[in-house]
Amino acid sequence: MKHVLIVDDHAANLYLLRVLLQGYGFSVEEAANGVAALAAARQRKPDLIISDLLMPVMDGYTLLRAWKADAGLSEVPFIVYTATYTEPQDEQLGLGLGADAFILKPAEPEPFMRRVKEVLARTIRPDQPPQAQTLAKDEGLQLYNEVLVRKLEKRSAQLEQRVAELAASEARILRLNRLYVALSETNQAIVHLRDRQALFEAVCRIAVEHGGFSMAWIGLVDADRGEIVPAAWSGIGQAWLTRVGLHGERRTPVEIAIGEARDFFCNDLAAEPALAAIHLPLREAGLQTAASLPLRLQGRIVGALTLFAAETAFFDETLKGLVIEMAGDLSFALENQEQEELRLQAELRLRASEEANRLSNRVLESSSNGIVITAPQPPLLFAIAHVNPAFERMTGYRRDEVLGRDPRFLLGNDTAQLGMEEIRAALRENREGEALLRNYRKDGSLFWNELSVAPVRDPAGTVTHYVGIFNDITERKQYEEQLERQNNQDALTGLATRHLLRDRFGQAIAYAAHHERSVAMLFFDLDNFKRINDSLGHAFGDEVLRQTARRLADCVRERDTLARLGGDEFVIILSDMASIQDVPQLASRVLQALNRPLLIGEREIDLSASIGISVYPADGGDYDTLLRNADAAMYSAKEAGRNTFRFYTQGMNAEAMRRLEMETGLRRALARDELLLHYQPLLNLATGRIGDVEALLRWRGKDGGLISPGEFIPLAEETGLIVPIGEWVLHSACDQARRWRQDGLEVRVAVNLSGRQFSDRHLVETVRRALTESGLPPRLLKLEITESAVMRNAEEAVRILEELKALGLEISLDDFGTGYSSLAYLRRFPIDQLKIDLSFVQEITRHPDGAAIVRGIIGLAQSLRLQTVAEGVETVAQRDFLKDSGCDLVQGFLLSRPLPPQELAALLRREPG
Repeated sequence: MKHVLIVDDHAANLYLLRVLLQGYGFSVEEAANGVAALAAARQRKPDLIISDLLMPVMDGYTLLRAWKADAGLSEVPFIVYTATYTEPQDEQLGLGLGADAFILKPAEPEPFMRRVKEVLARTIRPDQPPQAQTLAKDEGLQLYNEVLVRKLEKRSAQLEQRVAELAASEARILRLNRLYVALSETNQAIVHLRDRQALFEAVCRIAVEHGGFSMAWIGLVDADRGEIVPAAWSGIGQAWLTRVGLHGERRTPVEIAIGEARDFFCNDLAAEPALAAIHLPLREAGLQTAASLPLRLQGRIVGALTLFAAETAFFDETLKGLVIEMAGDLSFALENQEQEELRLQAELRLRASEEANRLSNRVLESSSNGIVITAPQPPLLFAIAHVNPAFERMTGYRRDEVLGRDPRFLLGNDTAQLGMEEIRAALRENREGEALLRNYRKDGSLFWNELSVAPVRDPAGTVTHYVGIFNDITERKQYEEQLERQNNQDALTGLATRHLLRDRFGQAIAYAAHHERSVAMLFFDLDNFKRINDSLGHAFGDEVLRQTARRLADCVRERDTLARLGGDEFVIILSDMASIQDVPQLASRVLQALNRPLLIGEREIDLSASIGISVYPADGGDYDTLLRNADAAMYSAKEAGRNTFRFYTQGMNAEAMRRLEMETGLRRALARDELLLHYQPLLNLATGRIGDVEALLRWRGKDGGLISPGEFIPLAEETGLIVPIGEWVLHSACDQARRWRQDGLEVRVAVNLSGRQFSDRHLVETVRRALTESGLPPRLLKLEITESAVMRNAEEAVRILEELKALGLEISLDDFGTGYSSLAYLRRFPIDQLKIDLSFVQEITRHPDGAAIVRGIIGLAQSLRLQTVAEGVETVAQRDFLKDSGCDLVQGFLLSRPLPPQELAALLRREPG
């Protein structure tokens, strides 16, 4: 076996040469530079040396001179293999110093090996001595120096070009950073400034001071005069900033932007013919680029933001986008300010109306006696048209419960009262009357009513209504009973009150302390609920709270407690928890439930909530402490942007947020092309060839690193994302297998199906579509289904497997031996293969029991005429045991790790035969 020394300072180049030469039967030794190569060669003389030229410590030319000068090595043929020294003068120098061949990288394997064999063949021919130096020492040094100077000059030019590119990139990044700062400052100004003029002035100042612009100004449209009037400005060039026309010639950036209703950008003002009229003042002010962007209010253009910079080519696409965003944010602020002004005006009108109504009804509504107004309305005789708050307090009936009813319902079944004769007589005679009556409240309790009635006449003297005055002598008792009811049940939503919540929480922590369990408190309120009350009224807001309560009730278990503390604040107590891992799932479920639009009347309302979470006993041991900590965590959630949840302790918060962020990233991974497939080959132990590969899912995160499948696959299963992801894997694997086949590499690709996918009613159609769209023959697709997945519903599994088998593909039962397969069902399953779980494979050379189990599985498969696959094979001993036991296929790191498609194709092409 010929021994070859390869010299290169790049590990990748060494690897490729080593693999190539070893594939042709050579033994290979490596060195990273000339000094190491000489040392290695003097230790063990090679039959051939192949060396790069550009290397540290000692380059290839110096190595070549030293090699030919060494009496013990000069006869060993020397091949130069370089990608840097490619000019004729470089080759002349190499051959002149005694190189036997001069080969340029990269070279195709077959031509390269022909040259190697030719050089070696010359060494064994007596009439063909090794190549000797043909250049005199001085001539060689001169040529060597010329080559180095030329290379240094070329490298210097490349560095100069790179420095120029970096400078341009740095300037662009600086502009971007400045504009990002300006955009952030602008948004801060929008949030904090309510005065329009102050906002305009702040935006112009920010653009100049932080955004890198020389001048910024905002002009507003004066439609009456047909002009654009400056409203605010900052920077140089203010002297020529005057009113400009709206309907005349468009000679300035703002006239073009507003007149043509478009964003105007110019990266060279002096070269823009449309701006010829202002070239001189622009030049005098040193302004070379400009942007003018219309400001819109409810779809109509009301002005423009105009920006000037002192350098050409200022705006690239990214900067344009940021400037457009700045103008859009300013338009949004104008919209909000106008809406706020309209709201304030409406609020003032409403207050005026309420004040007038309050004054007109002051006597009626402020009376401590109950007052009821009735109207004649056959057949009820008299129907209640209005009651005052005192009436509601006395009777326990709300106004909406009594309107339209006859007041006699307060008598209950006790209608035969002497006082009623006087009241009936007064009503018949249209006169005043008084009586002492026994009335009954809504809750059925008795109260004594000293009733006075009097008619109300219209201008013609006709009685239109009656006024009844109630004097309740049991008001205090009624008030106390009402208070007790309110202590336990919220009147608006029907949920538990604060009083009942405290009692339930005490019971929950007592149980948790005794059984060493956990209790979680979720404190949340609705985001921006005040805006709903202020804009749509409290009645509308009350309906929002009622519907919110119903949605929340659907999210909790029967043993949990849901309460309303007041306003838009709610609390959920999760009792008897074995693990806090259930809490983020419930919090996410609550947020998702609230994020669904509410339909109230003809309005659709979007809601969100901020949730704070504290856990007993980690965050406190009593109700008040946990409520306070949950409240603090809720405000942390609001500060984080609302519509999210936060744990009180940072450690729990970090874990919950990590899972939530991973779920969010996983939902976007398909759209962002972050998912990819690697393929692990399977070796046929009988033929020694690779005929199958298994597709394995990988996820490349935002930082470029691969995320462990052990982290994201269970999350995908839990969230249901495994179904669309699995469909993508199926289509991608079929497409790749078809492309390999077109390239002359025919292998069967195995795709794993999760339990969720196997239960998907569209599974068979999905597989059929993947085969059809990819054009892959069904025989080249194998589906791997876990033992536990098919045994969840064995009868249904038989049907699904038969439909899949009818497509012409193969089916493998994965993780065999780890579940609870019935041998009767195993015989009925239309499968082709049993896959032995790696937990058994790892034990076959360690424990006799493990070896016996594997032999048993292989024997069972052979008796059922099924193929066997062993996964996780990492040692030669494991492979030999499996081969001797009759296993058909193996896969594992002993053969190869999972590879990208290109590397797997290269591996297949290197197979002998």
